[in-house]
Formats: sequence, structure tokens, C-alpha cells
Amino acid sequence: MNRVAKFLAHEGRVSLVCANTTEMVNEIKEIHDLTPTTTAAMGRFATITGMMGFTEIKDSEDYFTAQINGQGPMGTMISVVRREEYTSLVKVCVDNPHVEVPLKENGKLDVSAAVGNNGFLNIINKSEATDTNYNGLVPLVSGEIAEDFTDYFAKSQQKPTVIALGVLVDKDGVRASGGYMIQLMPDATEEDIVKIENALAKAPSISQMIDEGKSLEAIARTVVGDEDIMILAQELDMKYECDCDREKFERGLISIGKEELTKIIEEDGEANTVCHFCNKSYHFDKTDLEELLAKLN
Repeated sequence: MNRVAKFLAHEGRVSLVCANTTEMVNEIKEIHDLTPTTTAAMGRFATITGMMGFTEIKDSEDYFTAQINGQGPMGTMISVVRREEYTSLVKVCVDNPHVEVPLKENGKLDVSAAVGNNGFLNIINKSEATDTNYNGLVPLVSGEIAEDFTDYFAKSQQKPTVIALGVLVDKDGVRASGGYMIQLMPDATEEDIVKIENALAKAPSISQMIDEGKSLEAIARTVVGDEDIMILAQELDMKYECDCDREKFERGLISIGKEELTKIIEEDGEANTVCHFCNKSYHFDKTDLEELLAKLN
């Protein structure tokens, strides 16, 4: 089980979400056959968007889509996040999952080189209740993911935020993955900020703390410099779940129009569709396609 917890620190003036997403990122690696570098990039991306499921989604009918395209070799990364009560449901895909780039001089994975930093982060919030969209678009800062989302919260939502994300990969897969998101409340003081800055300067990386087996509560205390944190929720979950089904692909085939559907029937006699998020395939034979075509007549 992946674990997520929410806390308040410094007498309620600071909010914090912490997540251990090791299991989920391992699953993403297997589904998309990711390289170590794309595992790190997609793991960070899935972790932060999954945590946002607990801060940005207020109604079970709402969801949001996050897109990153830094003009790097990975192409576009997409995450779609829904929420069911205490679980954040995440699905992700990427244009080029098999990208690998040289390590940095310090021997670490070079996520920025794979993602690129000459592009945008786009967050599209969808409210089913009001049938409205909110679109937040900001230029990428670094392509390292955490810095880019920090900048998004500052510019698009005017929320002072600290985000840390980490994925530790070894020859056996994902050894540790997780993140935390610290946000200042309007009544946060300069003293609170100084304490957090000092704590962060001393704190190990999030992936190291998870790899060492530290609890989310211990991680929270470490990164905000407050031993008296308040636990808001610690039985939260985050998991990878694709909601594709055959009906959605039927609608997709119908949406290409009568002319294109007729062309597929005449030239191929069948259609094989694959979900980009889970790699599940749906086969439509000639009879299936003719039945769809009949709906257009």
C-alpha cells in the first residue's frame, strides 16, 4: 500500500502533505517499461499530482489533468487524477518511455535532460458539478518537476509552497519513492519560515528518508522543524488506476467520423486500440466497426 498523510505544523500556520509512493511508482515502471531516468521523471510527476489529489480536488466528481512538455526527448507527460474519499487515483502516460540520457557529473539521474526545460506545465481542473474548467499554465523552471510545481503554486495560485520529490532506482526497480509539499497559511510568521528553512537545510533527501524506513510523521517533523505537529489524516492512500473501458474506445472510433471509419473498414477490416495509460488493448473486428458505423447513419 502507498501511504499519504496530512499534517499541520507551527500551531496550524503551516500545512504539509507527505507521501510514500514506492509501490505505485514500481507499478508505473512496469506498465510503461520505463528506463531508470524516465522512472525518476514519471515517479516524481505521479507523486506530486497524486498528492495534489488531496489538496486540489474537493468533490468526488471533480478531477484534474496535468501536462508537462519541456521539449526534451521524453516528449509530453500527462497525469489524470481523480479522488474517491481517502484515495487519490492516478494514471500517467508519456510519449517516449524508453529515453535514457547520460548521468550527471555527480552520478545522479539527469531528469531535466530527459524532460527538458523549454516548455510548459499545464494544470486543467475540471468540475463536473459546475461544468467548468480552470486552466493554469506556467513556463517550466528546470524540468526537475519539484521546482516546476513549486513555481506553479506561486504564480498560478499565489501559494508559498515547498515541494520535494525523489525516486531511488536500483537494478531491481524502484527502491524508494515519495515526496512532501509544505504550504504556508496566510498567518505564517517569519519565525515559522526561518525554522522551516533551517530544517530543510539539514534534512536528508525524501528518497533517502523513505529508504531508511522513516515514517511519514517522522519525515514531517524533520522537514518543518516542529516536534509538535498535528496529524490531520494518516490513513490516506494513493494508487494507480486507469478507468478505460471498451465503451470509451467505441466513442473514440465514432468520433473520427463516417468517412474515416469507413476507410478503416475497407482498408483494414479491423481496429486494434491501446490505452496510453495502462497499455490495455481493445480489438474491434469488421462486424464491430460496421455496428459503430451504423450509429453514424
